Amino acid sequence: MRTILIILSLIIVTVLSIPLWLIELIIQLFNPRLSHSIAQGIVTVVFKMWVWFSGTEYKVYGVEKVPKDEPVLYIANHRSFFDILIAYAYVPNLTSFVSKKSIGYIPCIGQWMYFLSCVFLDRDSIKSGMAMIKKTTSIIKDKGYSIYIAPEGKRNYSDELLPFKEGSFRIATITNCKIVPICYTNTEKIFEDHLPWVRKAKSVTMEFGDPIDISDMDRSEKKHLGVKCRDIIQKMYDERRAQ
Repeated sequence: MRTILIILSLIIVTVLSIPLWLIELIIQLFNPRLSHSIAQGIVTVVFKMWVWFSGTEYKVYGVEKVPKDEPVLYIANHRSFFDILIAYAYVPNLTSFVSKKSIGYIPCIGQWMYFLSCVFLDRDSIKSGMAMIKKTTSIIKDKGYSIYIAPEGKRNYSDELLPFKEGSFRIATITNCKIVPICYTNTEKIFEDHLPWVRKAKSVTMEFGDPIDISDMDRSEKKHLGVKCRDIIQKMYDERRAQ
């Protein structure tokens, strides 16, 4: 029933989105930031609705730690498709997501991601990775939006995080923005543990860690930001699971 509700609501949202996309295109011509803000507000409402449909009991911690007056690089572990739904519902600033290329082809979702300046990545292409870094650094510098990326590179359901891809952290070293770690626990219980059905899950958490200021780091420290951030998020994960 929960799965059917989400599918039906996706169809309804798609139909209702068609006139909104036209409005968004017009607004984008004159005020791209306002267009992004409106799109993010709409996506937030829809994603919160889908999480509610799932019946999931979840808590969000540490959102007050995120700098509100500057763009940041969100670095997160990745356990579920629902990570993104919860993330967009709670990131406190205008944010563009880095996503795998195939997500952009999902009806309705791909179009809204366009208005959110999301960047699509072909994981098997070095050229695509370089283009992603160029686009995301431009988004931070020129538009002032935050960037969200999951540097494990794929969903990981084990209690041991995968190695973080160091290339992702060039976004921070080039722009000198702060890094905000994000840790999820148990989000895979909503969907991935029993594909293709969405089911009620408990003890789901999203936690924002302390911002990492890289401005005073030397070159050697910046080369190993992936290891540093992975260790931080792994510690957050272990502590949250132990509670």
